[in-house]
Amino acid sequence: MPDDIHARLKRLRKAGRKRRRPVPRGPEVRPEASAQTPVQPSAPAHDARADAGDLAQLPGMEERENAWGRYLLRTVRFPLTHQQGRVSLGEVLGLDEDAVRMLVEARAFDFRRAAFLDTETSGLAGGAGTIVFLTGVGAFEGDSYVVRQYFARNPAEERAYLLDLARFLLEREGLVTFNGRSFDWPLLRTRFILTGVAPPDPEPHLDLLIPARRLWRPRLGACNFGNLEQRILDHQRSGLDIPSWLIPSLWFRFARGEGSVREMEAVLYHNQEDIVSMAPLAHVLAATLAGVHDPHPHDWLALARIYARAGQLDRAESAYRRALDHPLPPALRAQAMRELAALLKRADRRDEAAVWWQALAKLLPADIEALVELAKYYEWHVKDVEKARAMTGEAIRRAQAWRNPVERTRALEALEHRLARLRRK
Repeated sequence: MPDDIHARLKRLRKAGRKRRRPVPRGPEVRPEASAQTPVQPSAPAHDARADAGDLAQLPGMEERENAWGRYLLRTVRFPLTHQQGRVSLGEVLGLDEDAVRMLVEARAFDFRRAAFLDTETSGLAGGAGTIVFLTGVGAFEGDSYVVRQYFARNPAEERAYLLDLARFLLEREGLVTFNGRSFDWPLLRTRFILTGVAPPDPEPHLDLLIPARRLWRPRLGACNFGNLEQRILDHQRSGLDIPSWLIPSLWFRFARGEGSVREMEAVLYHNQEDIVSMAPLAHVLAATLAGVHDPHPHDWLALARIYARAGQLDRAESAYRRALDHPLPPALRAQAMRELAALLKRADRRDEAAVWWQALAKLLPADIEALVELAKYYEWHVKDVEKARAMTGEAIRRAQAWRNPVERTRALEALEHRLARLRRK
């Protein structure tokens, strides 16, 4: 058998040599021609047209150089009175410690010492091959909010600016991002490590997307940054802004020398607006959670859940009641009643919880959860077995009308077991 295999391999090699086509060769270069025409060096990573080279002439832009190369740094200062929609930049500095703690859910956090960070990358998928060509950081300095934008005109310049960016972040205490915990910072940390820079410690790290979703998603649905700018801050960007998905392709065009200053100015504006809007957004979030600002009527339910999650049961109860004081869609009203009753039950205020279970049973003719809670209440708290049996019987009648056979069977088995035990009592 081995001899047969070797024979087959020999025939295949021979056939391959016969079928291999000769590689076409270009014209022969004579030695004297080579001497007269020197070899051109490879093109640089950034070979921009004349107008693209004017990017360094934008207001606030300067070319920086360190031991690892050159890059562009743009610095723009905003007064604390600058209005981003209906909120000024300096308002976040007036929050008290309780309001900040409600937002950050951590130890003391000082917005005046923190860095507000946002990145623009060569792709949205992440990974080791993704280049962070632009990192914007905002910081409160004296009576100004200063936005610094570290910009790489080509992949080689990313390494140079990361060195200076790390030094700047080391001087700050705390990090504020929007979706930065899952995207911006992990990617930036990877770039630091790959370029040989020790990543700064981002803690405490406040990611505004997390509390924004908890508070506003039930009402707004999408909690992307642009939607929050418009719906929460009442801020409209100028026509210079561009969508995020377009940014990677525009930068690649620029890095190949095919782009323009106008395109990169739009990218810088998009990043700058993200950095500037983060501070007012943090203020609205913290002020709402702390009760400094009354929320939108439809946000009371979400606010109650946030308080309950934080263990602030008095605030949660008040927020549930405020939610039920306003018109709500039937499904949300039922959910608010259910959660308020559960909160009262945990506080051993079952008589008050029973009022909401009774109202819930009337509001939802097909629901059995409130009836089961009432059955438990009458059996164990009031010691009225007959009423407990009546509630269980009504729950059985409702479950029998359910269309889903699996849910119907499961519910009826549990209810029949409860009813049999109550009959024995």
